[in-house]
Amino acid sequence: MSSALLAKIHFISALLFLILYLVKLILLFTNKKALQSMTAVTKVPEMIISTLFLVTGVWLLVILGGIKLFHIIKLVFVFLAIPLGVIGFKKQRYAAAILSVLFIVLAYGMAEMSKNKPFLPAKVVMNNDDGSPLAQGAKVYHANCVFCHGTDGKKMYRTAPDLSTSSLDALSMQGMITDGSKGKMPAYGKVLSAEEIAQVALYVQSLKTGSNIQVNP
Repeated sequence: MSSALLAKIHFISALLFLILYLVKLILLFTNKKALQSMTAVTKVPEMIISTLFLVTGVWLLVILGGIKLFHIIKLVFVFLAIPLGVIGFKKQRYAAAILSVLFIVLAYGMAEMSKNKPFLPAKVVMNNDDGSPLAQGAKVYHANCVFCHGTDGKKMYRTAPDLSTSSLDALSMQGMITDGSKGKMPAYGKVLSAEEIAQVALYVQSLKTGSNIQVNP
């Protein structure tokens, strides 16, 4: 399963989880009998949604590599929200229910914020004059691009395109690397030199399906 599909499942399950808890909170204050009926009906779906939310979140961290403080805080919010929700809605404890919804809102909000920001900052790679332009492009690519695009260009994390099927030529690719894409890809124009950007663009061409460009081992 691709990381892009996992990310979509993760965000959808988070949204459903949030909506479910918000509805329960409203019913807790307005119609406790309806809340009891809803809790009985949604018990299994809620377990499925919460499991999807947690499993896809952990899976994304594993396949994408690296756990940051941001992710730890988000997971803590989710793990706190679930037992608080059980106590709050089942035993009709207002404080626990409100805290549960608050933690879900915070977790979902953090997920939405991270979705519109590059996960990793651009990094500078010192040039080595001993290598060919293609080899240098490979070094820069592996230092800056593999997290979202993968070593073969097919990772497609979040909204990253499959570079093996990209229709951009080397010149257009240079423009994309230089300017980036708002909310999807950081701009490298002020981080990498024009030469390095051209080298990366050349290397990306070698990742395309059917390309006869090869990096020497």
